[in-house]
Amino acid sequence: MSVASVATMAGLVVLALSACGSIYALAATWTLWRFLRRPDYPAAIETDVTVLKALHGDEPGLYENLASLCVQDYGGPIQVIMGAREQADPALAVAEQIKRDYPDRDIALIADATQHGTNRKISNLINMLPQARGEIIIISDSDVRLPSDAVRKIVGALAQPGAGLVHCLYRGLPTGSVWSTLAAMDIDARFAAGVALGEALGAHPCLGPTMALRTEVLREVGGLPILADQLADDFVLGAAVRATGRRIVAPSMLIDHVFPERSLRDLIVHELRWARTIRLVQPVGYAGSLITHFLPLALVGAALTGFSRLGSESLLALAAVRLAQVFVLSRMMGSLRPRLWLAPVRDILS
Repeated sequence: MSVASVATMAGLVVLALSACGSIYALAATWTLWRFLRRPDYPAAIETDVTVLKALHGDEPGLYENLASLCVQDYGGPIQVIMGAREQADPALAVAEQIKRDYPDRDIALIADATQHGTNRKISNLINMLPQARGEIIIISDSDVRLPSDAVRKIVGALAQPGAGLVHCLYRGLPTGSVWSTLAAMDIDARFAAGVALGEALGAHPCLGPTMALRTEVLREVGGLPILADQLADDFVLGAAVRATGRRIVAPSMLIDHVFPERSLRDLIVHELRWARTIRLVQPVGYAGSLITHFLPLALVGAALTGFSRLGSESLLALAAVRLAQVFVLSRMMGSLRPRLWLAPVRDILS
């Protein structure tokens, strides 16, 4: 068998895998549509809530992220604790401005360099936790911006029978550069739909940007110290809660995750770190994620066939499917201006 024949056969196999990936993408898109149309969980008793915000540096949009905690449509008490490792951290100056601008809110600021294990964010949270008074603890990253009804919906979800932990699906919020736009696009046009499908299939995803659980459940699983040396702390916390027989649930809302990438290097470093974490905790799923990038696969397959008629037509058809998916997902996720021309760049980078 000639080299050209082997390459053509390989190309057809890759095109078949790409077609499977497109079917997966359509299923994920439909599942996300269903997720976002789910009715809200019934309103729960407005329990005391403490929100922990671990700060590190003056990130783009930090003021707006922190201020979103102060305009929550929630009738119960909300205590907000913001902490940094050093008093000189510029994020604390932003937090102090928030405290001045919202004097009627229960806001505490903490600077404590005590290190607990290798995970610095968790160490920061451990240093804040003794000040927490709420029956429910919400852990929300500093680069997250919550909608005004977020706390109410999170508490409602946590009140459901058997619920032990709440996590929130998020969309990307770019900060202006093309690199942050590419980072946010990966969330809106691929990742979020995959999470929704994973939840529907019983994969038990647990997204770290905003999580909530009751104080007694956190104590039962061993508290934050069990995460002090964990890279994938959200994955470990979710697994610990599931081990108690409780469920992980998500309200049918989207929160905003700010992407501050200013350069290609920032983007690559961030996404490589993220990819390594996924590979560490879910190696099988990580390997299987290859087919989710079906447009680059189709390009490889068409090239292996020498851009034969079949290969070229398959590539065009799969490209049309991908662009249509990006457009639909962008609308569903609330992206104001879906940049379809960036989709092939985004997929090849992934």
